Amino acid sequence: MSASKETMKICHTVIAASRFFLVIIIINNINTLSIVGKGILPLTKNSVALQFYIDIENNSRLKLCKVHASHQKCCLAGQEKDICRVLDIYPPSDDIIKPRDRRTFLYISPLIHQHDLEGHCSFEIQYQCNTKFDKLNVNLPFDTRVNECSKKLFGDYLRNEKISACDTLDQDSLDFCLPVHCDLKYLGHRIHYDNDYKCVDIPVCIGDLYKELPDIVYVPDSNLCRNLEMPITVEDIYAITSGLGIATQTTTEDNTYLEVKSNCSTISQNINLIRDLMYGRLYPYTKDKFTDFSKCFKSAILTIILCIISITALLFSFICCVKTTVWLYKKGSEGEIKKHWQCVKRRFKRKKKCKDKSVTDTEVRNALLKDVIVKDIPMELRDSVVNICDRMEKEVSKRQRYRKEDIGSQISLLHRSSSMESDGEE
Repeated sequence: MSASKETMKICHTVIAASRFFLVIIIINNINTLSIVGKGILPLTKNSVALQFYIDIENNSRLKLCKVHASHQKCCLAGQEKDICRVLDIYPPSDDIIKPRDRRTFLYISPLIHQHDLEGHCSFEIQYQCNTKFDKLNVNLPFDTRVNECSKKLFGDYLRNEKISACDTLDQDSLDFCLPVHCDLKYLGHRIHYDNDYKCVDIPVCIGDLYKELPDIVYVPDSNLCRNLEMPITVEDIYAITSGLGIATQTTTEDNTYLEVKSNCSTISQNINLIRDLMYGRLYPYTKDKFTDFSKCFKSAILTIILCIISITALLFSFICCVKTTVWLYKKGSEGEIKKHWQCVKRRFKRKKKCKDKSVTDTEVRNALLKDVIVKDIPMELRDSVVNICDRMEKEVSKRQRYRKEDIGSQISLLHRSSSMESDGEE
């Protein structure tokens, strides 16, 4: 029983320790800081700035956190695209948040015309809790359009003004939808109110800097740049004669995307590319987009390696060709190439094919010859036949001109001549 009790105690101790470590791991993995609130403070009459707030809470029970909060950008919603160069946010904030405590960070944006605005602001919060460094990205949308649902936001900003439903944000909803003061609302970035009831950009009029008097001027009534040397243009003539209205000049920027590739044709250009990558001379086209040069960097390194390998192989081939040419010339002058060539010819010379003699044919031929000698040739001619055969063998061995077929024919001719002589004697 005592052993079982000790085992149970050990098990409970292990379980408690594992739970403790699990809680520590969970606490460390949870973000120490959290955003518990964000938005825009109620508007006040005769105020000269919008006020934004962000509530940050320290969730840690032990850690003290140092916080640095700053804004990234602030954009107003437009008809075609957002306008991100109008609002400026001040100031960046630094503070220390105690464990289980909360802080409110306030930011202001100088602006006189505060209603009928819609947009968003982005903030970055960097913090350090003991040795832990981290950051939070906060997106803060805002909407100051005047309607029944947003009366709490305005407070005493609205007194006895009558609210009107307007078509665009650039019509004043507190002034019977009349055009707003574009210069005040957009802080000089959009100062022209066009026929579409919108505040638009003004064109950039750049003349010839080397002339004494300006040749390009801006016309506020039409929001156009005019060339004083050519007051009327082809567009104006076409617009007047066709009855389609007046010519307008676009103020929007053309979005042009240019795909740039490195010239990997030479080693020097790739080395220059690597140098620019090392010293940070290549940078993104816009601040909002970041370009990854890792692919271009890898391609440049690979191209340099391939060029070095190809040049090395070319030099090695050239050296081999030169050495082979020198060796052939030396051997040719000594006459060894001819000897070597004759040896090669002898080795590859075709040998004459000899037919294997058939044992059966030889035996048959010998038997026939024996029968002929025994039966047909008379006794007195046998010695002469033997002499003829010996003579022919000698001639064949000396002259090498008789064939085996000729021996039989000569024997038959001699046999006929000897038989004819014997018949005559009889």
